[in-house]
Amino acid sequence: MQLKDSLIPAIGFASLNALMLAAMSMCAKLLATYFGPLEVTIFRNIISLAALFAWLFFARQLFVLKTERPWAHLFRGAIGTAGIVLGMWAVSLLSLAETTVLLFTSPLFTTILSVIFLKERIGLPRIAAVLCGFMGVIIVAAPWGMMNGEKLAIPLLGLAVGLGWGFFSGSVDACLRWIGTTEKSTTTVFYFALFGTIATALHWPFATIHPDSFSSPALMLIVGIGVAGLISLLAKTQSFRLGKASTIAPIMYTMIIWTTLFDYLFWDKIPTWNVIAGACIIIVSNLFILYRENRKPKANKPAADING
Repeated sequence: MQLKDSLIPAIGFASLNALMLAAMSMCAKLLATYFGPLEVTIFRNIISLAALFAWLFFARQLFVLKTERPWAHLFRGAIGTAGIVLGMWAVSLLSLAETTVLLFTSPLFTTILSVIFLKERIGLPRIAAVLCGFMGVIIVAAPWGMMNGEKLAIPLLGLAVGLGWGFFSGSVDACLRWIGTTEKSTTTVFYFALFGTIATALHWPFATIHPDSFSSPALMLIVGIGVAGLISLLAKTQSFRLGKASTIAPIMYTMIIWTTLFDYLFWDKIPTWNVIAGACIIIVSNLFILYRENRKPKANKPAADING
């Protein structure tokens, strides 16, 4: 049972997690000037991996890395890394707010995938919520293009990549319902970071390195994406330790506030009305799905994922 004196710290850490994820997206978008999405993913993963390994080593917790399900971790690492690469690509194609809204489709995909692969049963209310959520995506995409002289449609490639990020993020959540019944969250996160670092590092010999790729501004952004990712990792872990998922999950949607602010400050861009309307529909659909999820009994509670 959640203690009352833990509620405010839990919300605080969840809010910090949302801010750091937005900051990480901002750094990734700024880094797109110097590197491609695979290179940006390398920096994100290697810093997280080094920090996590150092913590486990000095805390004498290396025993948590023992696992009897290596293939499950390999699968989780593959889909998680694919999602992160698509996320780094999406922020280079779209505004931060648009990318964030498309990321919010992940719970919709989680619900669908849980039915297909985990044989979970859902009723008409959750089916309707999923359909409403994708109606929100259509509003964000604005296939009608223009209204009152304002360009609303977002690039088709950006839409596909952003939805791909949401799909793989939702796939990770569905995977964690399966793997989380036996594996600790720290174990899962470590092998995800390890796989992501190795997989993306294989691309490094083929990377296009510009003369200013490791200039002072670029190095500051590399440090920024690593620090933001690390703080997000710690904040999310702490928030789920102190609070219930039903309390923590809605706080994640404050990320849209920060990404909108960063869009305005760095790129002088504000979201169009269709992005705002679509975001509201997607968020309400997700919250309804979360409400219905928390009403059903759960035999096993999956390990909380961290940052991807």
